[in-house]
Amino acid sequence: MRTLLVVSGGDAPGVNAALYHYTRAAALNGDEVFGAIGAFEGLLQEQLKPLSPQELDPVVGQGGSYLPSSREPVLKEASNCERLKGVLERHCIDNLVLFGGDGTLSNLAAILQSLNIACLGIPATIDNDVPGSELTLGFASACSMAQQMIDGLRATARALPGRAFAVEVLGGHTGFLALDIAYAAGADAVLIPEYAYDLGRIAKRLQDAARTYRYGLVIYSEGIGDSQRFTQAMHAHGLHVRSSKLGHAQRGAPPVHQDRKLAADMALLAYHTLQQGARQGTVLVQQGKVRFLRTTVATLPRRLPERSLYERVNGLPAAPRENTR
Repeated sequence: MRTLLVVSGGDAPGVNAALYHYTRAAALNGDEVFGAIGAFEGLLQEQLKPLSPQELDPVVGQGGSYLPSSREPVLKEASNCERLKGVLERHCIDNLVLFGGDGTLSNLAAILQSLNIACLGIPATIDNDVPGSELTLGFASACSMAQQMIDGLRATARALPGRAFAVEVLGGHTGFLALDIAYAAGADAVLIPEYAYDLGRIAKRLQDAARTYRYGLVIYSEGIGDSQRFTQAMHAHGLHVRSSKLGHAQRGAPPVHQDRKLAADMALLAYHTLQQGARQGTVLVQQGKVRFLRTTVATLPRRLPERSLYERVNGLPAAPRENTR
């Protein structure tokens, strides 16, 4: 069996570990593995190389991706789809393993399915927003990196009390990352794009926290839009706000143990599933277990961040629940 590993879209901590574990399993069984250089954009130029576990061993604990990625939507053109099929045939590729987030696994996997190209998807994104999966590769590491930075803010907050600290995290158009970080950090408020928020109420929460704990802490997702408007609103309420942006350092964080284990579980399940003849599907986390579903994520319902957790962090009264009696 000859497998091609493709990393598309944004990188995520743990991708290198998954590449290693897949390649190692294949080598132990006499199968061959290749990597795409520059995702599908590079593949169209026949940029692929053989991979070995010995080559990947030094990067297992590193963030980023050993295989360069690309966001170019080259497969939207029918002519490029035919070129791709020709490349795979010339290199005798039997199947693909595709690493990526919601866009990659919803759109590109569907295109590959329409071309009758055997492909399994592995959700790799710090945003944790892939439909059907409770967890994605890289999420835990991005959260861990944020907590370390927040611990540093706490130290300076105690040294010069009376201020509020606002931390912007990644997450795209979703708030999974911001909400988990805020809850674990014991933040006084969290702003995410999925749910409405009252800036006046947020300001009061931070003022009360500054009086009680000497500082206030709010976490917000980049997906809320104009972060400057938020900071100005807090200043208008008399708060001294210090803002920090984690930016893409979250994506490049070294993988923590949870992501390394998830990488191994996902890669090994993908390998053995392909070895058994699977043609299409996705490796997902459901009910706390890594599972294989014979479908693309485009067919699965989208998730929302946990509403009760959002209410708890923001000190909101619980939303009324539907009476099912």
